[in-house]
Amino acid sequence: MFKAHSSYSYREAKFVTVSIEKNIDSVVATFQLGRHVAESGIPMEELLCKLKTFEPRYRSVAFEGASMGIALTHGLDTWNTFAQHAQRHATQVHIGLGWAMAEGQWDIASTLSAIEPEMRVKVLDGHGYWHGLFQRRATIRMQQVPQPITPDHRSGFDQGVGRAIWYITKGEPAKVLNIIDHFPESRRADLWQGIGVALTYVGGCSAERLRKIRSVSGDHRSNVDTGIASAEGSMRLALSENSF
Repeated sequence: MFKAHSSYSYREAKFVTVSIEKNIDSVVATFQLGRHVAESGIPMEELLCKLKTFEPRYRSVAFEGASMGIALTHGLDTWNTFAQHAQRHATQVHIGLGWAMAEGQWDIASTLSAIEPEMRVKVLDGHGYWHGLFQRRATIRMQQVPQPITPDHRSGFDQGVGRAIWYITKGEPAKVLNIIDHFPESRRADLWQGIGVALTYVGGCSAERLRKIRSVSGDHRSNVDTGIASAEGSMRLALSENSF
């Protein structure tokens, strides 16, 4: 029903693809459509059925958008019900909550207190990604951290900022390096981990570009690889048989 450019492949398949730019367009369109469907007010069962019709490669992105829409329009109680029915997409659903937390200017501490500890980093990732995209001057150009973000929150937040950097640069290794090198060294490991996550989810990263990214990341190559492995794991779960 909902089609986008099909391009996902795992590391062993060498990221064979449609271009990064086209994949970004597909991700953005799918996210927005998922949010729109969630905000339309349809019953939960119907919403879940509609999300299942998205192309498998981008289905989790639709769940992420729907997660944001549900949280903003219906609150945490309804969001929790949605999350319970979307456990194979748990990473993206929690990232979507982070989008809502940022856009709705929710209290971070009280929101995170309602989330299981192991998933709080994903909520903070979504929060950081939103700030990287929509508060770009403060977050990326000036490397500022929003006042409510504590040192304990920083890792997840910076992973999200790293993902935003990948989208903004469209995966150009020199541009990625130039932006990250302006951040304090203490933040770079998490930023590079976000790069690894983003290049996997977006797709379009050729073997040569992946080699360049890993090369320019220098001492943070292992962080890129950790991000790739993390994203591959959650995508395998989402794409597994009966993944709904």
